[in-house]
Amino acid sequence: MINIFFLLILFSSLLGRIKFPGINIGIHYLLLPAFSFAIISLSVKSIPEVLKKHRVILIYMSLLYFWMWLSSLISSFPNTAITYSLKYSTYFIVFFAFLVLTFKNIKASSLTFYYRCILYLLQIIAAFGFLEALFPNHWIFELLKFPSYYPQIGSIMQNPNQFGVIVSIGLCLSLILEKQRKISKFELYISEFVFLISLALSASRNAWLAFILGIFLLLIYKIISIRKMVFIMSLWLLCIISIPVSTYRIGLGNSKIFPLINLFLTNSSEIVLPSPVGTALSRFALWHAAIIETIKRPITGIGVGVFAEHIGVKVFGVKGYHAHNIFLNVLVEQGVTGLFLFANFLVKIASQVKRANPITVIPIIMFLASQLPDYFAEDYTFTTIEFYFLAAAINSKKDFVIESKPEIIYNVQHSYEK
Repeated sequence: MINIFFLLILFSSLLGRIKFPGINIGIHYLLLPAFSFAIISLSVKSIPEVLKKHRVILIYMSLLYFWMWLSSLISSFPNTAITYSLKYSTYFIVFFAFLVLTFKNIKASSLTFYYRCILYLLQIIAAFGFLEALFPNHWIFELLKFPSYYPQIGSIMQNPNQFGVIVSIGLCLSLILEKQRKISKFELYISEFVFLISLALSASRNAWLAFILGIFLLLIYKIISIRKMVFIMSLWLLCIISIPVSTYRIGLGNSKIFPLINLFLTNSSEIVLPSPVGTALSRFALWHAAIIETIKRPITGIGVGVFAEHIGVKVFGVKGYHAHNIFLNVLVEQGVTGLFLFANFLVKIASQVKRANPITVIPIIMFLASQLPDYFAEDYTFTTIEFYFLAAAINSKKDFVIESKPEIIYNVQHSYEK
């Protein structure tokens, strides 16, 4: 039963665009905490032990949320800040449910089930990316998708950046699971196919950098060999130079040879492509605006969500532009105090994660690194999966290894005794 609620949490995180009838509130705001409370209620007996073992982390997180609410109440835009505080409070409940879940089901078989579920979810999201590339006006996107960035592909996530980062993490996750014999070679090949093409379709340079970081981390942890790294990178580059929007992103938009797909599509020149420099330049404008607002209210900040709703709109004329850096966004919205609490929370997490298995360490590093030039807290699928990896890393015992390994050790010891 508890595994079913885990699946329902993952599924509910995708429903950000479906609203309650008559009111403009997403149903995921109800479903995510409801299913999280279900997991907590089914694990009541283990809660005292969870609270005892992880009391320091939970205290830091509670202080962070307390300050978030306090800074929102004294914000110049209290309605906006309180609304976002309510939204983000959902994450606290989800995180605690995952902390209880991974604490209770620490066995390798249970953890394998959760990681495989996440992998399959990411494959489904990637498959929707394929569908969007072929049929961008399909009715399913009217129901589930945020505003389109076509021809960049964002699937059913908020935008192409989140989509690109999450599929790059999915690819690294599949390589780790195959190395630890949790998925088959066939499942790995499927993952490599859908994730590499989706990564190129997203045309997200942030995602491409996160992917390169992930591949090097896999090499450092000896999950892949240099030959495997070269092979994967070569396939990825082939995907990039074969897709018009990706080619344009790397400055080859006027090439007569690339993308290769132009050899087969006669009307590809009709596609209107986005500017390859706009996103990069916009970050400097947003960072500058964030610094100015921080100087005005350095201690308490302007309130959660206020930058995207009231400050970013002054820079670009539309709502939704956050500070495009996770630390700068916390600083401008919650002040120096909020940034201090957030940094301390990350340091405490890092003290746990550094001893964890690469199956959690590598995705967590990629999650954080991808938010240095961006900020993804508003994407519930992205953040829900991120919080699962954090909870799993905190509860990690470094015993999630290749299952055949203990048998090998036993056979060697048994032979020696003979």
